[in-house]
Amino acid sequence: ENVTRKRSARMSRGRGYRIIIEGLPEQASWQDLKDFAREFGAPHPRYTDVRYGKGTLEFEDSRDADDAVRKLDGRKIRPGRGARHDYPPTRVKVFDEDGGGRGRSRSSSRSRTPPRRRERRDRSRDRGRDRSRDRTRDRKERRRRDGSEEDDRRGRRDRDMRRKDDEGDRDDDRGRDRDDDRRRGDDEEDEKSRGKDDKDDKDDDEDRRRDD
Repeated sequence: ENVTRKRSARMSRGRGYRIIIEGLPEQASWQDLKDFAREFGAPHPRYTDVRYGKGTLEFEDSRDADDAVRKLDGRKIRPGRGARHDYPPTRVKVFDEDGGGRGRSRSSSRSRTPPRRRERRDRSRDRGRDRSRDRTRDRKERRRRDGSEEDDRRGRRDRDMRRKDDEGDRDDDRGRDRDDDRRRGDDEEDEKSRGKDDKDDKDDDEDRRRDD
């Protein structure tokens, strides 16, 4: 128990974002773990603990925890500065506490988003999809409306053209009727004139016979 207390930092007061370090040498202390994180550029943890070959680093922010996993996973830990114990550099496996012991490499580590932030992001994504659907629906509705208006304009143009064609046909028919009337009138005049000429010829013939 005394050894455990020497190797453990003070317990954190509030729950943060924890990562687990597995494969630590038995002699490793929490000071070694803290120096290990500092050596490879990991964010400064607010809480450090080592128990029975397994270490814990706790961070205020989830992004710091993910950054620490990327920078520490697969690295070798060695005794810290001024340590009185010694052990060979040992490669460790680092993963976030929610990972359930599944190690995550620096290249494949994915950001662990807190549930509340994840919910906000999901709601924001849903709102974005809804707005996109609304814009698409509005565009379709405008196209439909514009198409209907264009069809109406085209229909009015067609009706106007047909009406003008009908009026032109009626004008042509009236013109032809007037021409026919004029021709009939001319024929009647010619007929009357010929009848008068025939009568005059008959009268002339009758006069000549009487003279003879």
